[in-house]
Order: sequence, then C-alpha cells, then structure tokens
Amino acid sequence: MIILGFLLSGIWFGLVFIFTKIIYKLKAKWLLHFISLFASIIPLAIIALVMELYPIRIEGLKSISVYLIAILTVIITSAIASRKKQGIHKKGIEILINGLDGAFMEIPQRMMMQSFVYGFLSLLGVSNLDNYTILATAIIWCMGIGIQGLIAGKHFNKDMLYDIIASLVFSLGIGYVYQKTGLILITMVAHFFERILSNCIRIPSSRNLNQQLL
Repeated sequence: MIILGFLLSGIWFGLVFIFTKIIYKLKAKWLLHFISLFASIIPLAIIALVMELYPIRIEGLKSISVYLIAILTVIITSAIASRKKQGIHKKGIEILINGLDGAFMEIPQRMMMQSFVYGFLSLLGVSNLDNYTILATAIIWCMGIGIQGLIAGKHFNKDMLYDIIASLVFSLGIGYVYQKTGLILITMVAHFFERILSNCIRIPSSRNLNQQLL
C-alpha cells in the first residue's frame, strides 16, 4: 500500500513538473499558484472512476471535537514550521499567496492521496480502516517530501527535518479531520491558516534564547 501510494505521489510530482514547464512556455507565471490543482485533475479523475472519492460524513461535521483537533493541529504545526530558517517568513501579499498555495495543496494530499489509500485499503478489507488510512497517507506524503528534496539537490538539514515533522503532524491531525468529515473545504481552510500563522510567529532557537538570557 505504501509503495503504491508513493508511486501515486511520484506521478503527481511528475505532473507538477510537466505543468510547470507548460506554464513557463505560456509565460503565465500566475498560474503556478494553481499548479497543485492542475496536477491533481488526472489522478483525481481516475480515482473517482475506479474507486470513488472519499464521501462527506454528516456525523463528523456535527462533531465539535473535529474542529478542536483542526485548530490544535494548525497551532502545533505552525510552531514547528516556524523554526525553519529559510523559505517561510514572507511579507505583505506573499503571506496571502503562501496561504493559498497551502490551501490548494490539500487537493493532492487529502482529496487525491487519502481517497486513494482509503479506497485501496477498503478493497482489501482492512480492519481499523480509518486509522490505517490516516497513518499511511501521512507516511507516504512525508516520504515524498524527503525524496523530492533529495532529487532537488537539497541536503538533509534541520529545515528539511522541520518540514517532515510539520507535515507528519499536520497530516495526522488534518487527515483525521478529513477522515471524519470528508469535506475538503475544512482542511483547505486549516492549511491556509497554518501557512499564515507559520509566517507570523517566530520561535527562537535554543542558541538564540540562551544569548537573550545572558
């Protein structure tokens, strides 16, 4: 299951690369903000035809605990992501754009990948289906982040570690929210505010904190 999901993420990353090249040829860079959505259309269509997308669960939408978990996940993830030294602290309109990019990332992460994992595991008749779906989706996406970074020539450093940990925490928490509700709009809003909050807060490193205390 993990291998199949990883292959799906590889297909998605490949489509991101292809659509990026097309957008640059069209000289319409503003379309790059929708690249996550564009690259998800083909896999989503196939998943919808073969095993159907994850359904909306009315009982989950009525649960207050679901929304509390979403809020707590956003706060914890933002605190972790804000430790990064590069690529996160933006200014002005860039903060809003970064938030929108995060919101659109929920299409491949939740609607595409989590639907695929859930559908495949349900065909296998796996018990504790919801829990395994959430965990497998989180692992697959974290693996994708690591491999993508290595392919891009990035070294495994603290920033990449924070990326992976933040993604794991967010995928587990918001994956649970999506599994209980099936409503992608909730997870998109959560990811939007996670990006905004991550930009707005800064947690000093232990070294800087010690310097401040001296």
